[in-house]
Amino acid sequence: MPNADRLDSTVMPPAAAASDVLLDGLFTGAIGAIVVAAWFFVLDALHGRPFFTPALLGTIFLHGSQAAQGGPVIAPLEVVAYTFVHFIAFAVVGLLLSWLMSLFERFPIAGFVLLVLFLCLQVGFLVLTSVLGARLGGELPTWSVVVANLLAAAGMLGYQWRRHPGVVRRADRLWDEP
Repeated sequence: MPNADRLDSTVMPPAAAASDVLLDGLFTGAIGAIVVAAWFFVLDALHGRPFFTPALLGTIFLHGSQAAQGGPVIAPLEVVAYTFVHFIAFAVVGLLLSWLMSLFERFPIAGFVLLVLFLCLQVGFLVLTSVLGARLGGELPTWSVVVANLLAAAGMLGYQWRRHPGVVRRADRLWDEP
């Protein structure tokens, strides 16, 4: 008779329901968006200009980078418009992360996709921030975006890690599987 421990360790967990992936993804995205928004709110408040960053990015989003030269006027339309786009973007990333984590739980090789996605997002935001920062005369420091992204990634992955405890067990055996 085959080794019972070996049979138990190779049983694949059931696939996640689409509704679970959807809700987890939206919640994950909300965590990331809130972490980034809170980070920039604190930074802006410390500089005596609350809501400066969403106003700056909202001005760029609605009116172009020329309109943001010399600092934006902090107005509700720009802040709300950017906040909406910010949450939608994070919802998309959260949904993708949730789906990949559910795959990772079943197929540990998907962990490499997660790593590549994380690195691509970080590099993409770094390049975008550098381009925007050059156009805005340093109004949006690159380091602040890097820290915000790392904090958001930690919060989002921390939540997903807790939602998918089987990932840790499967990842431990990643190299053992044929």
